[in-house]
Amino acid sequence: MESETPKVSLEKPAAAALPAEDYSFTYVPKAPNTPAFDIQAHDSLFAWLSLIFGFLFVRFVMVYADGFVTTGVFLLLHTACMIYMKKSGCKILPAHRLMSAVIIAFSFVFSVTASELLHGLNLVFLMCAQVWQVTAIGSGTHFVTRFLPYDLSDSVLEAPFRCFGAGKQAMSESVKRSGSASAVKTVLIGLLVTFPLTGLVGGLLANADSGVENMLRSAGSLLTDHVWMTLLQIAVGIPVGCWFFGMVYAAADRTVHPLKSEAEHESDLHRLRTIPNLGLYAGVTPICVLYLLYVISQTNYFLSAFTGRLPADMIYSEYARRGFFELCAIAVINLLVILVLTGCALKGGAERPKALTFYAVMLSAFTLFILATAFAKMLLYINAYGLTPLRLYTSWFMVLLAIVFLVLTVRQFTRSIHTAAILTTAFTVLFAVLCFSRPDALIAEYNISRYEHGTLSNLDYPALTALSEDALLVLNAHSDTLRQIDAEEYCRDAAANCIRSYEAHPDRSWNLSAQLLKAQAGS
Repeated sequence: MESETPKVSLEKPAAAALPAEDYSFTYVPKAPNTPAFDIQAHDSLFAWLSLIFGFLFVRFVMVYADGFVTTGVFLLLHTACMIYMKKSGCKILPAHRLMSAVIIAFSFVFSVTASELLHGLNLVFLMCAQVWQVTAIGSGTHFVTRFLPYDLSDSVLEAPFRCFGAGKQAMSESVKRSGSASAVKTVLIGLLVTFPLTGLVGGLLANADSGVENMLRSAGSLLTDHVWMTLLQIAVGIPVGCWFFGMVYAAADRTVHPLKSEAEHESDLHRLRTIPNLGLYAGVTPICVLYLLYVISQTNYFLSAFTGRLPADMIYSEYARRGFFELCAIAVINLLVILVLTGCALKGGAERPKALTFYAVMLSAFTLFILATAFAKMLLYINAYGLTPLRLYTSWFMVLLAIVFLVLTVRQFTRSIHTAAILTTAFTVLFAVLCFSRPDALIAEYNISRYEHGTLSNLDYPALTALSEDALLVLNAHSDTLRQIDAEEYCRDAAANCIRSYEAHPDRSWNLSAQLLKAQAGS
């Protein structure tokens, strides 16, 4: 009997025989990086206004010349910011009202002077001042923080973009609440559908009547010349407006982007303190020795400025110009070295050793000596040749640098002074003196007066006519002096050319000096 071959079963075991495994999972969405915006009714209104502000800023600050309209734009923008911060529940302190007075005063710089350089500098100052004011109001800061540069850069570069979508959300919610979205959509569709018919009717009317034809041709020319530029300004103004709303919204609602505390800033600085003090002393000592040897070897050269004498081998322009470039290089190097000494030393801050203070004070004292010498040399140059914009702005900058290094010197001995507040106040006061003195008018008046009194041998009137309308007004007031040197006709032609340029660019006459110049020409 044959044995049976065993059968092998190829069937899989029943599923029930295998241990059950749970492959199910729950999806957890990733938390968004953007903050949740709590939009209120006043947020929606201000978001729409921000788009208008963005367009006005592009049109009357970036495209057209600064003047009366620019002053109005900044006053309107500032007023809207104050109302919005108050509506947001922020408390406005007396220090914030003082900031308002400063912002309002500097807004008029665009109107009282025609200097384009001052307009550009004032624009940067006003933007920083307005950003900081809303930041201070939102955070409850009375004036400025100890770490003002860091906090201001955060309010300009990080906070607005973190809240960049808040404006879009605010406008979207306002449209939904008003129920006007469908109505706007219907109107736009109706205009698009009937556009060909409108064009056909316009063409027939133009063929039927010459008056209609001229009107349509003028309208077409206007569209061709201005509409595309206006549309471009609107397109650029939209992101500008979104940035502006994001900046103000972040300042009003500190929950979405709080300012860093002083403890956080101190912690950041502590992480930078990694360089051993001995290594810093070793690196700075040769520099200080070189500075000392340089001063000793060049004593006669430097002190010539204080005695009013010119070195025999130099002319005035070379003497002053060489000193100024020395000033720039040494001041920048010393400032950077002092910042490294005080900010990167392993033992710095509250536990700063006396050696670190000694090196910082030595560098500051040397820089102050160079500043005083360079300023004296510049005065010698001005006494010989008169004022120019470069000489005036250079002298102003040297005074500002001297204040910075004086404050840094005092700071090495005491930590009780508020460095940021002192420097901010000093800069604001000095900048106000520069702006409201109308430098071009000051330069022209100084040079002409000295020429009339015989203390200036030559009056460079072509250089004065190359300045703004501020200087041209002063030249017109000294017509007798100009007549004596046969320069009256030259200056009159320069003023006439300036006035003729207003026909092609009317916006250049949107300031007080231009209007007075036109009035003088008319009389």
